[in-house]
Amino acid sequence: MSEYNLEDKIVESAKKSQEFVVEKRRDFHRHPEVKFEEKRTAEIVETFLKDWGYETKRAAGTGVIGVLECGGAGGRIVALRADIDALNVEEENDVPYKSVISGKMHACGHDAHTAMLLGAAKLISDLRDSFNGTVKLVFQPGEEGGAGAKKVLEEGHLDDVDAIFGIHVWVEVPSGVLATRKRANDGFIGWI
Repeated sequence: MSEYNLEDKIVESAKKSQEFVVEKRRDFHRHPEVKFEEKRTAEIVETFLKDWGYETKRAAGTGVIGVLECGGAGGRIVALRADIDALNVEEENDVPYKSVISGKMHACGHDAHTAMLLGAAKLISDLRDSFNGTVKLVFQPGEEGGAGAKKVLEEGHLDDVDAIFGIHVWVEVPSGVLATRKRANDGFIGWI
């Protein structure tokens, strides 16, 4: 077997996790939990993170922080963030993974955000010796009107972070396209 570079390993690992990510997204979609009620979601996330070698702690009540030291000592601390809450909206879609909870649904894609960050968590765990530094995964509750980000920040979970990247699906961005935006030193904290 030929030796792959890191980019090839990441792509290969991501492809292998696609079915898992889709399955988890549909499960989260079927079981939506609104701001600060994300107990089931948090338990699932925390169980996977622990199984993959992450140290975990709760944040803002129902959020989860996963920490994994990668490679050798030192390096930067990078955080990846996804929101996990649903909305008080009745689902009218007719899909096999339709919400089973009346009056609640994942209408903003947070089910996908959670599943994608779980997929990234597995990938990072599998390739941890290829990275140098620490990864913090932030599964943030209460994004929809609950000021969950503020609570995570006030609890100090991000005080030592050198960089943070948030994830969000966006209807204006076609599937398969990655869009980024940079704001430096203007107080913008993204969608945290």
